[in-house]
Amino acid sequence: MVVESRAKIRLLVAESFELVRIGLRSLFENHSAIRLVAEASSIEDLFKLATHHKPDVVLMDLQLSGGNYAEHISKLLRSSPQSKVLAFSHQNSEQTHLQTFRSGAMGIISKHHSSDLLLKAILAIHAGQIWFDRNVTKLLWQAQFNPNSSTEMPVDGRSSQQQPKLSDSERHIAYLACKGLSAKEISTQLLVTEKTVRNQLSIIYRKIGVKKQIELCLKAPMYNYFKESYLLGTFCPHDKEK
Repeated sequence: MVVESRAKIRLLVAESFELVRIGLRSLFENHSAIRLVAEASSIEDLFKLATHHKPDVVLMDLQLSGGNYAEHISKLLRSSPQSKVLAFSHQNSEQTHLQTFRSGAMGIISKHHSSDLLLKAILAIHAGQIWFDRNVTKLLWQAQFNPNSSTEMPVDGRSSQQQPKLSDSERHIAYLACKGLSAKEISTQLLVTEKTVRNQLSIIYRKIGVKKQIELCLKAPMYNYFKESYLLGTFCPHDKEK
């Protein structure tokens, strides 16, 4: 199905349930910023339509793939590398989040959330931001810290793991990145160049042992200095580590 519109974001919906597709069609048909370019009801249709339409965003029902969603997201992004994937799921588990992001998706949203939140998620990932349920990240880092315990870390942030040492400026950038801000948005807020932010993010990723912003966000709760109360009021991009 193609919806004629002058909308900015070209969206492909891949959803296994017809009633959900009808609801999404109604949601997007008159939207000022989103154009629904195609609908897929099977994983085979998804690959064909994505290759043909080259959408900006793919809203992908994880049930569409029969449990192999991580593999299929990776395959989808190889065939349509310009697309950003927003996973659509009934499951709101830490394992689902982790596998979805590792496969290359930019976001995941529950089918139980409101249509307004869904629209915000689509706009956010199209702008280059990540989108995820921060409540689930608490489960992720708890499981990572102690798989056999649901107890949170001590308030002083100490753990058996060696904490990476970040400078004040790196800590500030890490904090903003974990709020979901893009490098451009961080540079605007801190009044530095986007290149400076990207360079410092690269250093932060290397120190923390991650490769992507979402991985940084998932590890952030393990280090309490990512909290706002630990930040200094003045940002200096050239400050030195203590």
